Amino acid sequence: MMPLMTETPSAILLGDGPDPLDVLAQWPERKPLAALVTARGGSPLARWSILSTPRGFEHPDIAAENESSPSRRFDCTTEVEPDPNPDAPPFRGGRLLALTYELGRKIEPRAGLGPMPAPDREFLGGGIVFDCPSALVHDRMLDRWWFVGDPKDRSDLTECLETGPVQSRGKPCVSPLTPETGDEEFAQRVSRTVEYIHAGDLFQANITRRYSSAARLPSRADRRAFSASLILESQAWFGAHMEIPDEEGSDRTLISLSPELFLHFDPNDRILRTRPIKGTLPAGEDPAKLLASEKDAAELAMIVDLMRNDLGRISEPGSVVVEEGRVIETHPGVIHGVAEVAGRLREGLDLDDVLRATFPPGSITGAPKIRAMQVIDEFESVPRGPYCGALGFQSVCGHMALDVSIRTLDLVPTKGDGWSTHQLRYGAGCGIVAESDPVAETVECDTKARLLRDHIRTHCEPPGSLSSR
Repeated sequence: MMPLMTETPSAILLGDGPDPLDVLAQWPERKPLAALVTARGGSPLARWSILSTPRGFEHPDIAAENESSPSRRFDCTTEVEPDPNPDAPPFRGGRLLALTYELGRKIEPRAGLGPMPAPDREFLGGGIVFDCPSALVHDRMLDRWWFVGDPKDRSDLTECLETGPVQSRGKPCVSPLTPETGDEEFAQRVSRTVEYIHAGDLFQANITRRYSSAARLPSRADRRAFSASLILESQAWFGAHMEIPDEEGSDRTLISLSPELFLHFDPNDRILRTRPIKGTLPAGEDPAKLLASEKDAAELAMIVDLMRNDLGRISEPGSVVVEEGRVIETHPGVIHGVAEVAGRLREGLDLDDVLRATFPPGSITGAPKIRAMQVIDEFESVPRGPYCGALGFQSVCGHMALDVSIRTLDLVPTKGDGWSTHQLRYGAGCGIVAESDPVAETVECDTKARLLRDHIRTHCEPPGSLSSR
């Protein structure tokens, strides 16, 4: 396992500067980038942005030892005393993580006993762990920058803050976003899931489908500008841009527009927090309509109970509490029902134990989790990959935060596909319960894909426009 840090890291306040989305868009082409970027304030749990040039990466499911515990790669022994100052950056160097949904089968093998979707040729396995001993960290609440990590990296990173006016690169070329599973077939999958629920197999399963398009984004600058514009428009609390180097020089790029927190851990009080989302309406609808929906309330209550159970396996007895049973949050494009559950991590346990108890997130599996994962594998024809996994960070000072990777794009380099350089993959899904209506769930999927579909239509050029350039 790669060492987290060889020296005590620095945390140096740099002061004000450009918006982190501008820094993302203008990051030097020659430097790889792994970044977590929050686009707006409004949540103390989504306050920080982290931008780093990784020194390397590894795959979490290729372990040289201890194969019985594949997530042991995520052990994060605290090497730096946590800073109790609430305005100190929670990241002091460490790792940025991009965990796939499929890592959950390695953590819990019983989830993969039934039929499973065939791996894509670009299958990522359990995901990617980026070694980021140094980083630029932005505080959205106080609007100021920090340098953290190895002091000898300071000048190399701080030059990335010297941005000028964002230069227009013209519109990116992206074909219309289309579902790979038709509406009728998806509705049938929902119906069959409801039949399983009525038969007593499970209470809820999150059934998804993949959308795709072709994109011509040949340079890192093209992809970074595309990513920054999407994160800005989505106003994502848990935005991310992570580049996975390709052997032929065309990075695979993950872009997260997620509004959902999977886990947040504060080593000062050892509180572990999760905020599952269930229940969706298009933006512009009356939030009271969602609040009054018994079906959506039940859907969230089941996941709250699941997350209470998951946290209870690793928390001090009696410490798990539902801090918010159900609140309505408004995000660009959608209105969501959200809950918050917290517990105090038991002494002697580390963040590896946390992942083994909780991954993958309950809001994108269902209840009971293992049976829900088996049903998901039966009905979904392609691996989820980074979608429905988790992106986030682990710091050498013990802090950790992971999103639920919904609203997540996977830009996969194409080989010999004409004008395109990447296939854009995007997933959307719904929590299916006994009262679910297949047509309504299909509409909800499209609601969750609408922001990206509209962004492509209004901010991108269709493929045919290339011939006129």
